[in-house]
Amino acid sequence: MHKVRPVSVDKESTQKRGIGFYSYSQLKNTRPVGRVGAMLIGGIYVLVGLYVILHLISLRQAEAHIWGSAKSHVVGFFFGVCLIGIGAFCVHVGVIYYSRKFWRWASKDRGYSTN
Repeated sequence: MHKVRPVSVDKESTQKRGIGFYSYSQLKNTRPVGRVGAMLIGGIYVLVGLYVILHLISLRQAEAHIWGSAKSHVVGFFFGVCLIGIGAFCVHVGVIYYSRKFWRWASKDRGYSTN
C-alpha cells in the first residue's frame, strides 16, 4: 500500500492576482487619480500614434500622386506603431480594473455572485 499525502496549499494559489505585469499590491496602492491619469496619458499616446500613421499614409498618397512613387517612411510607421503599443500598455490596466469594478457593481445590483 502507498501512503496518501495531505493536499498542500501552495503560496501562489492563495495570493491575490494582479493584472498583467502589475502585482496585487501595486494595484491596491495605486490611487484612482493615478489610474485615470495613466488611462488619459495612454489614450493620448494611442491617438498620437494613430495620427502619425494616418499622416504618413496621406503623405505617401500625395508623394505617389505628385512623383509617381513614394518613399517608404519605415521609421515613421515604426514610431507610430510603438506609440500605439506604449499607449495600449498604459491604458489596459485601468480599463481592466474599472471594467471588473463595473461588472461587480452590476452583478451585485442584480443579485449575482462573481466570486
